Amino acid sequence: MRSQERMASVAPCSGTGFACTLIGSAASPLSTSSLVSAMVVEKALTLLRARLCDLTYVHAAFKSCPQSNYSKLKLLIASSIADAYNNSALLLGPRGSGKIAVVDLVLEDLKAEHPDTISVIRLNGLLHHDDNCAHKEIARQLCLEHQLQFSKMASSDDNSQFVIDMMRECGLAHKSIVFVLDEFDLFAQGKQRLLYSLLDAMQALTSQAVVIGVSCRLDADQLLEKRVRSRFTHRKLLFVPPSREDIKRLVEYILYLPQDSGLPSKYIIEFNSRVENILNDKIFNKILDSLLDVDGTVSNLVQFLFRAVSFINLESGFLSLDNFKNAQICNQRQPKMDSLHDVSILELYILVCMNRLERKEQDLYNFNSVMKEYKAIHDAYKTSDSYEHSVCLRAFEHLLERELIGFVEYKGRNLSIEYRPVKLLISPRELYLGLKSNSSCPAILQKLFDHESFK
Repeated sequence: MRSQERMASVAPCSGTGFACTLIGSAASPLSTSSLVSAMVVEKALTLLRARLCDLTYVHAAFKSCPQSNYSKLKLLIASSIADAYNNSALLLGPRGSGKIAVVDLVLEDLKAEHPDTISVIRLNGLLHHDDNCAHKEIARQLCLEHQLQFSKMASSDDNSQFVIDMMRECGLAHKSIVFVLDEFDLFAQGKQRLLYSLLDAMQALTSQAVVIGVSCRLDADQLLEKRVRSRFTHRKLLFVPPSREDIKRLVEYILYLPQDSGLPSKYIIEFNSRVENILNDKIFNKILDSLLDVDGTVSNLVQFLFRAVSFINLESGFLSLDNFKNAQICNQRQPKMDSLHDVSILELYILVCMNRLERKEQDLYNFNSVMKEYKAIHDAYKTSDSYEHSVCLRAFEHLLERELIGFVEYKGRNLSIEYRPVKLLISPRELYLGLKSNSSCPAILQKLFDHESFK
């Protein structure tokens, strides 16, 4: 266990430190049997949840690293502001890698350093990929930023000319306009008039603007037309998953309680000590490795930590290894299992009948074959669950819509639903677990699985 006289500081890259520094004292830690007041635990949980819900705080962990994308982007925009010239860049990386969070963090810091000199215009390709809509939205945000009257009736040409005039006026006033284009690849579709008009206006000596494109497509710049590409500075910042060491430091940065949090000193020391023990545990590291093997983005890590914090024992007030084990179980998505939780009894019968047909090595079967198997179960076990043919067909169609079953490809496409060959899209084990988790499942269906090897 860590010595309590030691000062613990964590940093995402060597030679640098986080803003959060943990200072221990020589006081003895809380005994595990002592109870922490509910108010203290609630305050600690509120602090941790606030951190995890604030992506700018999470990515602020990498601010002090000179090779981080935060530092590179800030240098690019700051130099454009200080030297009064135009610039453009692309931020590329998978969803959840923190591209927008880093942009927000950079702009927030630059606004504090250069007050009243930066105007930020935000567009999203999902909403504003149409050129006319985009020009109108830019004009609206510029009017709002500079307290001007916005005309909803202005034509597209009027809005376009207004944007160009505002870029010139802001440049003469030594004010920079930063255009943040989220889903940049969607703006690169069609005639790309918006991109061309912005980049062409930036060629003027009087303008002072920065265009930041954000996209999850690594080939976003290749989508640009020649006339647009020639005016775009090909600066790219790639957002790749953090290294294993940076991930561990990031977890420490998020979960360690700071000494100035207003919580009791003894509680802070004990809480941080337990977190350190968890981080050094081999089981926790295996859980973390399995998580990162599937999705190594910061967003996925934050979701995992949020779930772990939500499982904290309110009586003890401390994180435990079981919290992270439960978070891992929640993090492992099982959409097919979730779909089985609320299916009807009839639909469960149909799935069980299809499974029985496949166990009998019946390669091709259809709705009518399933109904024969259903009748056989009904006659053999004298069940009270009996349904009309039309009701069974609707339940069968509902399973098709949920994609729990599906048609066999290239077979019987011209036949009606009742005669087309079908197959199960879930495994026998998934079906068994689904029956166990479904509160309305008849006992007879579970008995049919009692002696199966996939239990």
